[in-house]
Amino acid sequence: MSQPECKTHSMDQGVAAVALVMGSAVLALAALTATGERRRGHGLGVALVAGIFFPITWVAWYVRDERPYRRVRRA
Repeated sequence: MSQPECKTHSMDQGVAAVALVMGSAVLALAALTATGERRRGHGLGVALVAGIFFPITWVAWYVRDERPYRRVRRA
């Protein structure tokens, strides 16, 4: 008599694979953000913190670079 297949084992592998891909993507975004912060002239400590909080860092970069709330003077 053969053993029945365990479907939870293949499900666990699928969940682990998705978690690995998502974790790798988050680490890659954090590393790219930290690199960008270093290129903007900040130290290693600031760059690491910016990498950890990368969504907030992106908003800060946007506000600093684009100045979305600045009034435009019309000629």
